[in-house]
This record gives sequence, C-alpha cells and structure tokens, in this order.
Amino acid sequence: RGLSQNEASQKRGVPQSTLSGRLSGQASRNERIQAHQRISKSQEETLIRWVLRQESLGYALSHSQLRACVEAILKQQGDNKPLGKHWTTRFVKRHLQLSTKLGKRQEAARFDGFTPKAVNWYFDIRETEYGWIKPENTVNVDEGGIMAGFGLDSLVIGSSDPKKAMLKGVQSRTWTSFIEAVTATGRALKPGIIFKGKELQKQWFLKEFELIADWHYITSPNGWTDNHIALEWLKDVYLPQTEPRDASDARLIILDGHGSHAQ
Repeated sequence: RGLSQNEASQKRGVPQSTLSGRLSGQASRNERIQAHQRISKSQEETLIRWVLRQESLGYALSHSQLRACVEAILKQQGDNKPLGKHWTTRFVKRHLQLSTKLGKRQEAARFDGFTPKAVNWYFDIRETEYGWIKPENTVNVDEGGIMAGFGLDSLVIGSSDPKKAMLKGVQSRTWTSFIEAVTATGRALKPGIIFKGKELQKQWFLKEFELIADWHYITSPNGWTDNHIALEWLKDVYLPQTEPRDASDARLIILDGHGSHAQ
C-alpha cells in the first residue's frame, strides 16, 4: 500500500502542511514569490551570470548600476514602473552566489597582468631559486595609489567569495602613489608617498600627518614612481630598514616588472 501523508512527511522530512498544500495544487513559496517579482526567473539567472562575469573582468557593479540595468530591461518590456527602494538588496540576499562587498580599485595593466600562468610561474621560480633566503630578509614591494575622484574602496556586487572585488581603474586621472613593503615575517617598512607636483607643499599635510612624519615623501610630475624615485626609495628606505643581522645573509626584494622597478 502507499504511504499516508503523515508517514510520507516523516520519512522524507517534509512538513505535513507543505506536503498537503502541494498535493492540493498550491504553489511553492518560491513560485509564489516569483509571481510577484519584476523580472522572470530566467532573466534573473542570466543577470546573475552577467554580474559575476563583470566582477571577473574588473567591472563589478554598484547597487545603483544594477538597478539602472534592470530598469532598462523592464522598460524594453513596457514596464516603466521604478524598482522598489530595496530591490537590489533583496535580489542579492535571494541568491547565495552573490554578496555585497568592498571593491578595490587597481590600475588596468596590473589587473590584466594577474593571470594563473603568471602566478604559477612566480611560485615555481620563487621556491627553486630563492627558497633558501631567510623570511625576515625577504621583502615584497608593491605600488598602489589613490585616483582623484575615486576612493580606494567602494561597495559593489560580486560573488559570495569574501575577498574584495578588484576594480579596473582608469589611468588618465590625477594619481597619488604609495610604495609599500612588507617582509615575509610580517614586518612593514615605512612607506613612500609620491605626490603629483614639483615640490612638497605644506598645505598637503594635515595635522594627522604628524603621526606619520617619518614616512618617505616625494613628488613626481604625474604622481607615479619613476627610475629616480625608485632608486631613492631603495637607498633611503629599503636598504637601511632591511639590513640583515648577519652581514653574510642575502636579501630578496620581490616586485613587479614595471620599468621603474626593474631597470
């Protein structure tokens, strides 16, 4: 004989009210929600794939950009009613693949150069050729910056991966750079700050800068590093702050292949 509703409910772990409702032809909760949603299920699935793709390309969307995109889709369908105030927030919460997180801007050339092939090549060389150098004598150096008109971080929509979404940055805006360096043991060197200009201006330094007065400040015509600045940083910051306890120990400095870094 077949199972009763109560027996089937217990065997399958399904609430009896849910089983009874489905047998009587009632729609599931998801189906009822879908009936009141502004775009179809297939459109939402396509939208999710597109959002994730945009993040992977370095163009993760803000909530306002996603809203504008969906409203454009609705207008093409003859629906001119604006989306609700919390539509994008609820859309992200409905789909576990998505989350709202911080996006960090990065120069386009750096973003495009970060590939699996390059990463694997680096670690192969790092271990075979330089693995014998002590961690405290191994320093990783990178250059970042702040573009005029953009903050370093902003909230964007991307995958549920908790890591920040990397955003491609334009290179035509005013740029203030900073050179950061950290040893493999986690000790940070004093950073170098590169302002755009001919010489340092007193008005650039707020009172809060007194706490970091011993950082290395310099200027360049475009706010980026160049051969002269890289050499100055090497002599005035890197060499004195990384001198090994044992003079016979080697030091390793790891940086990207930018011309001003490698020449």
